[in-house]
Amino acid sequence: MDTLRLGKSIKRITLLQTDDKGIVVPYVLYERRAGKKRGSRWLRPVERATRAVADANDAAAGAYLRLHKRSGRNRRDGWARDMPINLARATRKGFDQVSLGRLFNI
Repeated sequence: MDTLRLGKSIKRITLLQTDDKGIVVPYVLYERRAGKKRGSRWLRPVERATRAVADANDAAAGAYLRLHKRSGRNRRDGWARDMPINLARATRKGFDQVSLGRLFNI
């Protein structure tokens, strides 16, 4: 029998069969083995916080770039004139992206 090529989201394939007494018995056809975790347990909160801050920086940078381009289209040297406002709006967008409760499990 050929091996099945299944997606990574499929964890198990179970076939339900009835035995000679009429009782339904599960029969596992395929079960994906769990991979080994590649990180220290005590570093998981630090990694989660680092990833959350990186996501917030990504959101803030994208927001600033969008505002920067819009300011440049609207008027001459608009990006320079609107820089403080655009930076404040983008920073607020980044802060909205990350929450302290989720960051530190408060």
